[in-house]
Amino acid sequence: MRFLVRGGLVNEQRRYLLSVGLAFIFLVSLVAFGQTDNSTATTPLGDIVKKNKQAGTPKAKVVVNDDNLTSHRGPIPAISLEGVDNSDEIVHAIQEFKKTHTPAETEETMRLWYDEFDTMMADVLDDNNRLVKRKEDRALNEATGSYYGTDGDYERAMRRRNSAIAEDRSDFRRERKNGMMMARIQQTFMKVRNAMQSIGLRYEWFKIRNGNGNGSF
Repeated sequence: MRFLVRGGLVNEQRRYLLSVGLAFIFLVSLVAFGQTDNSTATTPLGDIVKKNKQAGTPKAKVVVNDDNLTSHRGPIPAISLEGVDNSDEIVHAIQEFKKTHTPAETEETMRLWYDEFDTMMADVLDDNNRLVKRKEDRALNEATGSYYGTDGDYERAMRRRNSAIAEDRSDFRRERKNGMMMARIQQTFMKVRNAMQSIGLRYEWFKIRNGNGNGSF
């Protein structure tokens, strides 16, 4: 009888310990799961904060001025379109560049410099052609009496005429400025080409546009 009672107590103790053990395992698993889930949830947030800080970091501003424009252009100075002619400075820069670079590198650098100002001259020629056409149109309007229109309104005709005179003056100044720019580019191109040919640099592509836009030499 005592054996049975004692055996029953032992069984009860085993069941109790088993229940406690299972409860402990459950709690440990729950805590571990919560930590894993929390870590997983906070990791992207940490990345987001980090990215936001990086995005919010102010970047150095690039200030465009004559100095860095010149540095992007290359080793050959830009043509001085106003003021004192700088052909000698350009020739000297090319000669110095040639001493430390291959013929191919020298030609490539020369071509980049040439293309910049040849394109500028082409644009100026096109602009002058537009100015000439506009002037011809205004002259035709005056010759045909188009200022007066069909209703013959004199005051409106005078306003149109005064506007045309103002446009003539503005276009004249612009055309003259374009002409001076073309002359400076032509003049510099000729000096540079002659100097380069004297030291053996002859390039078939180095053509100079005529001032009237017809052909090159």
